[in-house]
Amino acid sequence: MTGKDYRQVRLTAFLTVGLLAALIFGIIVLAGGDWLPGTIIVAASLVGLGRQVPVIIGLCRQPPTTPGGKPAA
Repeated sequence: MTGKDYRQVRLTAFLTVGLLAALIFGIIVLAGGDWLPGTIIVAASLVGLGRQVPVIIGLCRQPPTTPGGKPAA
């Protein structure tokens, strides 16, 4: 992986963890009885996670590379 690949993996990981935290928070808000804000938070985080799935799949399908940037044998 090149430096750009590592940066994309790190960004995707942070964004996915943040969206999962938002989803859990939205579920807690919903359980507390605040329907409108809870629904908005849950819906927004689900949409964000749905958009991350193709990015994660693309990163997982990339062939591994050596530190020099050449494909691994």
